[in-house]
Amino acid sequence: MEPFKDMRVSVLEADRSVCKSLTEAIKSWGLCLERFTRPQAIFENITHSKCDVLLFDMSLCDEYCPELIQRLSDDRKIIMMTGCAEKHLAFRAIKSGAFDLIEKPFDTEVLYHLLLRAFTSLKNERMLKRTTADLEKSRLDLIDQQQRLEILNTELLHTRRALSVLAENFERERERSEKQFALKLRNLMAPSLMTLKNYDQDSNEYRSLIDILIKQIEGLASESALDSGLAALLSNKEMKVASLTKDGMVTKEIASYLSISEQTVRTHRKNIRRKLKIKNPQHSLKSFLVSRVERRQAG
Repeated sequence: MEPFKDMRVSVLEADRSVCKSLTEAIKSWGLCLERFTRPQAIFENITHSKCDVLLFDMSLCDEYCPELIQRLSDDRKIIMMTGCAEKHLAFRAIKSGAFDLIEKPFDTEVLYHLLLRAFTSLKNERMLKRTTADLEKSRLDLIDQQQRLEILNTELLHTRRALSVLAENFERERERSEKQFALKLRNLMAPSLMTLKNYDQDSNEYRSLIDILIKQIEGLASESALDSGLAALLSNKEMKVASLTKDGMVTKEIASYLSISEQTVRTHRKNIRRKLKIKNPQHSLKSFLVSRVERRQAG
């Protein structure tokens, strides 16, 4: 029957006639049944029988033991079957954890409803245990999630602080670069401009100075076009040589423009190739620098 679906009953009863009537009634309700005639047998098998309700004949207990009832009632319901002589023991058993009692001889309809009530109570208790366990698991999961969130928040705070420091450093570096560029521009341009004031605008010297100024401006522009990664690798003189190389000047022209020897220019080129890890001698330094600037501008 549906109310007793998947439920199991164990019976501890020495009286064969009572045991027979119990067996017939319980099996007619579709219940699985195990029968025991000695208390020792049911004590030995109770952990393996997995019964849901135990019908316990009080007459088989010479002495009442509360610890025994508590042990047997673990995740099952105990219904005490008693005669008039054992009623006082049965009531004490109920106080110690037995579910209910039924007096012999008993009516099968009364037994049916008593079993139904016992099964319903057991199902509710098991559902409550599962719900409590699920709630406890959810609580622990929530605590775990909160702890993870706190860790993530801490990491995010550290990341924000690091980014803030990085932005401040970047801003200071930008300001420093701008000041250096302005100072460099003044140091390069001011002497030539002061000299221009003393020349006739139609003279060859005037035009030569103008050409020098144009080259100096173009050189500054070329240096600024090279990325900051090169500036971190190369010295100032190497940056000038790299910039002029990128613009197409050969060794002799660079030496003349920078007022250094051609051997010094070659040494600078060699150092530039080493620092930029250009190992193949067939690779052009100019092509490498031009492609690097193009990639930077495209990005």
